[in-house]
Amino acid sequence: IRAYWMERAKSQESFQEKFEENTKFRTQEAISADAIESQFVKNESRYYVEVGQIDCPTGQIVIADPLAYLPSRQFSPVLAESVPAGTYSVDVSICRQQEIGLRMCTARLKIKDSKVVTYKRATATKETAIQLKDGGTLEGFPVDAGMICFCDAEVAEEYRKFIDKWYAENAGGNHYDDYFAAYFAESYEKMPAYQREGGDFIEWTNPDTENRMIMIASGFGDGFYNSYYGYDGDGELCEIIVPMVNPDIWGC
Repeated sequence: IRAYWMERAKSQESFQEKFEENTKFRTQEAISADAIESQFVKNESRYYVEVGQIDCPTGQIVIADPLAYLPSRQFSPVLAESVPAGTYSVDVSICRQQEIGLRMCTARLKIKDSKVVTYKRATATKETAIQLKDGGTLEGFPVDAGMICFCDAEVAEEYRKFIDKWYAENAGGNHYDDYFAAYFAESYEKMPAYQREGGDFIEWTNPDTENRMIMIASGFGDGFYNSYYGYDGDGELCEIIVPMVNPDIWGC
């Protein structure tokens, strides 16, 4: 019995060390382009899938928790560097490992097809950045509902109007349990090999405007996440990513 509990304690300690290392990986100032590129491969433990597309009428990108914060504008920063108006694809790298199960690793918004050579932590506009008590700002965004999203700033406003209208018509309801859960369940049924039961990602079309946004499960769930600009060899923005899990740390 003693040996069992000693082994279990070692396992828990190892997990905590890896978890802390993973947190440092996804919050550093700059991330290795090679480390991200290596996630978007397919082998026995790594995969990636295209989740869908987002519509960007303004080109101002919002990355936030779509369930806990986006409806109220709280902690939903607009990125300072915009992209040309248009439609963009979003994919996500995925790993499967015995210790952590199946996890979403890095969500990626593709702006151009050119190769990223540098990733730098993204900044928010002054008006939407998270303000600190000392007068400074905090880059990134919190997650309290286990989900992140990519959308345009105008589409975010449309989403808020939809949620307000939904609650007006569904008093006492819950916008995840009573509405979005069905979309995630449908996604799982279509691609069960790449998601946990219940679903980990969707492309959602606002029925009132036909504009689309993407929602993806946030790695290890709740916490604080950062987004990063990806620049090609000409210094042009070609990707925006949210790193969540580094499969190298977990032996994937």
